[in-house]
Amino acid sequence: MTFNTRTIWLAILSALLLLACAAAFATAPVKAATVNLALGKAVTVSSTENAQYGGANAVDGSTATRWSSIANDQQYIIVDLGATRSVSSVVLKWEAAYAKGFQIQTSNDNATWTTVYSNYNGTGGTNTITFNANVRYVKMYAFQRATAYGYSLYEFEIYGEDGAGSGGGNLALGRPVSVATTEDATKAASYAVDGSTSTRWSSAYADQQYITVDLGSQQTVAKVVLRWELAYAKQFQVQTSADNVSWTTVYSNYNGTGGVNSITFSPVTARYVKVYLIQRATAYGFSLYELEAYASASGGTGGVAAVKQRVLDYLYGISGNHTIVGIENKNAGTPTSDSNTIASITGRTPSLWGGDFGFGSQAVNNRWNMINEAKNQFNKGALVTLMYHPCAPTRDEYCSWDDIGAGNAAKLTSAQFTQLTTPGTSLYNAWIGRLDTLATYLQDLENNNVVVLFRPFHEMNQCVFWWACHKGANGTAKLYQITHDYLVNTKGLENLIWVWNVQDFSNLSTEIDAYNPGSAYFDIASLDVYNTGYTQNNYNTMLRVSAGKPIAIGECQFMPSASLLASQNKWIYAMLWPDFIEENRSSLPGIYGASNVLTLDEMPGWN
Repeated sequence: MTFNTRTIWLAILSALLLLACAAAFATAPVKAATVNLALGKAVTVSSTENAQYGGANAVDGSTATRWSSIANDQQYIIVDLGATRSVSSVVLKWEAAYAKGFQIQTSNDNATWTTVYSNYNGTGGTNTITFNANVRYVKMYAFQRATAYGYSLYEFEIYGEDGAGSGGGNLALGRPVSVATTEDATKAASYAVDGSTSTRWSSAYADQQYITVDLGSQQTVAKVVLRWELAYAKQFQVQTSADNVSWTTVYSNYNGTGGVNSITFSPVTARYVKVYLIQRATAYGFSLYELEAYASASGGTGGVAAVKQRVLDYLYGISGNHTIVGIENKNAGTPTSDSNTIASITGRTPSLWGGDFGFGSQAVNNRWNMINEAKNQFNKGALVTLMYHPCAPTRDEYCSWDDIGAGNAAKLTSAQFTQLTTPGTSLYNAWIGRLDTLATYLQDLENNNVVVLFRPFHEMNQCVFWWACHKGANGTAKLYQITHDYLVNTKGLENLIWVWNVQDFSNLSTEIDAYNPGSAYFDIASLDVYNTGYTQNNYNTMLRVSAGKPIAIGECQFMPSASLLASQNKWIYAMLWPDFIEENRSSLPGIYGASNVLTLDEMPGWN
């Protein structure tokens, strides 16, 4: 057989290409497959209806079998993955006996748990829940049944890479910790890495302290987050080490202000992370709610949806124990003036800051000023609540108070209100235009990871307002639903915690249901207190309509006393209306200094 030159060169080129491809396949990283990590793993449950419905049925890969609990709330099912794994999603396949309220929690030691997802309005069926975590244990904690039966799952599926994961979440979570000193056993070092801002580590009352976390192996570290209690460090350093002997300082701060410190630096490889505490800012020791470490500068945030969930989880956590306090700031041109007045009276900074999109030139022309202050307040650790005194859609935005809530409010006729809530009409389109304007501001807050307690159409039963006192499914509640659906579904806003609001009239208990938009449309049920006050009947009514969700005092003329908040302990926040600061001046210091009231220095921070 003879070969020409061209044939020989083609053969050589083909061989070289094959070698190159082989080398590429040999060296290219192969992405691990995503599999159901729970399949056949060990399961622990709080209870079992009977032997036929054991916990193992939820991880056997079959929808012909199921786990069922006894017919009580407060149940759980835990899957032990056998080792720390990289988890990206959970799928719950419910039988008819599903959970109305449930959480997904994760842990590395089956003792300290972090909530990664909460649902307070479950509808059963199949729930696919996405998140990213490196964990060994995954729990479905159910706290409210949807039926008279227990809870029943065909399958509890946990998806992630087919192999142990590393580095995606908080590297310090649940890891061993060593400290110079501990104030007492209730403030142990392990509390700084338990994923909870309801516990904390505190040192002895002395300078020159430290807290060191052992990450277990060499890890890439590029970010540390410190969540301070009131007793923060005036001066401190973040140091890293490969051997717990030789240390490198990656960050120094000699003018600390507490709150939440999100510290980024050039990525380093280290096994140990230390916070060296040089000088105290108070007469107490040093105290941290959480010390977190991440592999990248973007670690730990998870986007605004994750921040929103952290806020909601915190609010649920304080319900029954503590109340956040604050004030509305009426003047958007000077959006801290009322908060500053409260601070000067009490010596403490409010933990709740309120603003209003408002009406008229003073409010409308200063909206960006208000939005920028909302960012500032949230980054300091305060909760941000925004309301909206809108002009009627028959007027422009530069209307006066007389057009909104005075004796000559621009009331809509029944026919006009029907038009307002009917898509395609001129009044409906006018209202949608208003929402487009609001969405611009709210989107800017979302882009900056700011979560808002949004309270539109406040005091739905206060008949002086043009939007109020339209009862029933096609009334004010429908306008609220339209607003919710447009901002959430059409505009895609994810940073809003919806606050439904009514006022404390004597007929509250009998008429409140006529304004209820449905529990799917609010996260918090709130009451404005001006008339009948903090009666037990009003409190019980709000607990009833909240359907297990938090309740709050949206605004008030007189702040509730600490003793009242102790007896009506489900109020998660109370906001004073600024027109009544002087009437409250003498009582405010006692309220703000009470042990069951939270001021800004006691907030955990959000980002």
